[in-house]
Amino acid sequence: MRTFFKVIFAVLFIVLIMTISFRVKKTAWKGTIEEEYGITVVKNPKKPAHNDAVFSLKEDLALGEKERNEKHMFYLLTDMDADSSGNIYVLDSEDVNIKVYDPKGRFLKVISRKGEGPGQLSNPTDIYIDDKDLIYVCDSGNNRISIFNEQGDFVSSIDFKEYSAGKIIGINPFGAIILRVDKTSIESSMSFITRAYFINMYSDRFDFKKNLYSISVPIMQHFRKGEKGIALSIPFQKELCWTLDSSGNVYIAESQTYEIQVFSPLGKQIYRIEKEHEPSKILKADIDNYVKEQFQFDKKERIFWSMTIKQKLRVPELKPILEKFFFAEDKLFVLRSENGNKERSFFDVFDSKGKYSWKMRLKISPWLWKNNKIYTVEKDKNGYHVIKSYKVFWHL
Repeated sequence: MRTFFKVIFAVLFIVLIMTISFRVKKTAWKGTIEEEYGITVVKNPKKPAHNDAVFSLKEDLALGEKERNEKHMFYLLTDMDADSSGNIYVLDSEDVNIKVYDPKGRFLKVISRKGEGPGQLSNPTDIYIDDKDLIYVCDSGNNRISIFNEQGDFVSSIDFKEYSAGKIIGINPFGAIILRVDKTSIESSMSFITRAYFINMYSDRFDFKKNLYSISVPIMQHFRKGEKGIALSIPFQKELCWTLDSSGNVYIAESQTYEIQVFSPLGKQIYRIEKEHEPSKILKADIDNYVKEQFQFDKKERIFWSMTIKQKLRVPELKPILEKFFFAEDKLFVLRSENGNKERSFFDVFDSKGKYSWKMRLKISPWLWKNNKIYTVEKDKNGYHVIKSYKVFWHL
């Protein structure tokens, strides 16, 4: 009998040791934390510390999938957001309004309409709903931000003169508004149209406080051949990714580099997150495909312009590697796609200290993450836009 208990004890002891060893191995992080010019830099390896899943998803809404009436059709879905009750607000630039639906997808109302008067919209590009359910709409056509209450009534507007209000990134716990503004200019001598992007901090009355980050990139290029001319958007160009965490820290990165700058709620840079990765170069086949897409309905024009565009098109050396940032459960989720293929998306997940902890493959492409739900914009078999929401179940 004693021998039996000794064997049982030995087996349990071995299992305990193996469990502890597995946990230690599982949570081992192989990066480094260094100081560079007074900034803390968290340098992450290619592989995450953990292999398990962070969450699972369950679809709970498909808005526009079965309905084919005007109230459930999106002609040019530009952006969307959700309020604290889970109501969904869809910004449609073609209809120039905001369609509102309840959490079950039932149509509630339309907010605003096309025009230049108070509360009217011209070319809306972004919608943001704060924790008080105030609705902010960036309107590049009227060069202003219009604010509505939760009933959809117009409250006020903020005019912009030198810049165009492009995107409200968020409002931090101190009431400061983080906003991306844009400025477009034409470089006539070089045949480029460039756009400068600024991520600025404003007071709750939209008084400018501080610039956090800025870049300037060529977005369109003009080509000439004989008497003819054409302008095309430049593919693979760098963009900015951003998010706010629950404390009001701002995360900003350029899409071509894996360097995430982190700023405090007062606008001071506090640290930087880096991660090893395999860069994807832009290949000749990528340029060939781009030209085909530009002239997919006009083969004659493609033949005429093809060589000129391929010789003169100025593109970055590398493809973008970052798409969007989200923050949930005290973690930073970095949306990526493999080799530029957006059908193969995944999250790089960092903990609250900037350590690369998980990699999660996705079958969806997230647009919005709010109220513990992920919202996507997909197309059905007939090509209609469908908004889907997925409830998040955490495995932490």
